[in-house]
Amino acid sequence: MEEQGMVSIWLGNIKTQNQLEKYVNLTYDEEGESVPSKFYGDFNIDMDEIDEDFIEKVVIEEKSDNISVLLEGCSYEEIILPKVKEYVALNKLYNAVILIYNFEYQNLVNSFGDFDYITSTNYQ
Repeated sequence: MEEQGMVSIWLGNIKTQNQLEKYVNLTYDEEGESVPSKFYGDFNIDMDEIDEDFIEKVVIEEKSDNISVLLEGCSYEEIILPKVKEYVALNKLYNAVILIYNFEYQNLVNSFGDFDYITSTNYQ
């Protein structure tokens, strides 16, 4: 749900940045109406609760199970990373990160395909 000051984090595996963009970005139909992405459907996210301008997504070159490596360079890294490192221990390798700011995911779906919901935390 929309929640100011919160960030929800997903990690996954995907081949290219372009594929990640297609997986996450909204599209538009012939009438100009928004069409939810596969990511929104996979994780049962209501697109009306998300502001597209507050989504970060990146594919890194080398897979990692180190949350510091995966979140390196994200917005509010210096605030998010210490909080996440306290209670997140990754047990598999990832190369893609999706962060949605001002959104607290209700953990409706833990994993889908190659992506896993990791956590939501305050970034302020």
